[in-house]
Amino acid sequence: MTVDTYANVAAPTDENLRTAGTLVRTGGVVVAPSDTNLALTLDPWNRAAVERAFAIKRRPPTSPLTLFVRHPQEWEEYTEVPAELREAVRRLTDAFWPGPFNIVLPRNHRIPDHLVCGGPTVALGCLSNPTIQRLIEFTGHPVAMTSANLSGQADGVLVDLDLAVQQIGASVDMVIRGEKQGTTASSTIVTAAELPFKVLRLGDITHAQIKDALGDLAHLLEDAS
Repeated sequence: MTVDTYANVAAPTDENLRTAGTLVRTGGVVVAPSDTNLALTLDPWNRAAVERAFAIKRRPPTSPLTLFVRHPQEWEEYTEVPAELREAVRRLTDAFWPGPFNIVLPRNHRIPDHLVCGGPTVALGCLSNPTIQRLIEFTGHPVAMTSANLSGQADGVLVDLDLAVQQIGASVDMVIRGEKQGTTASSTIVTAAELPFKVLRLGDITHAQIKDALGDLAHLLEDAS
């Protein structure tokens, strides 16, 4: 089936994004663009929506989802970063947000257990894509996102509109078309929850760029392997 076969594929107009925001707020699951993959997008605080996202992907609910905020400074609202690490985290978020960069930090009480599978940390992102930024605005709070594909069915490639629609289009409430991704790989992920900081996945943002962003705090980052 082609993209045009699905009636739930919509252009990223304000009207459609407002509708998508309402769907997310009321427990729906939509597909929206990010800076990398198209992604299932949902309310992080709605357990049923989180469980549905895992069911759509046909993946056991054992991997935490990522929380995406609208403004870079919002990481402070959902985390408990030790005082001695806060400057390093600020340098990383100032350097790479908005953009294809996720950071794992100690979570606070505002993060629900079901989002992070009961773990002590949360992965956070802040995207530059104007469509998802506008959707988050209409949703009224951060969203949870995970790539819009069946588990294990998009390894090594970015999930584009065709792939998302073919694999999970019939299972979601709405698919928002978005600008073509400008990246070549999934987001770079760094864990800064403890020392040393570690790069969990490299995307277009490199280990050297992360080290440069840390400046005189680069010793906090584990050396590249």
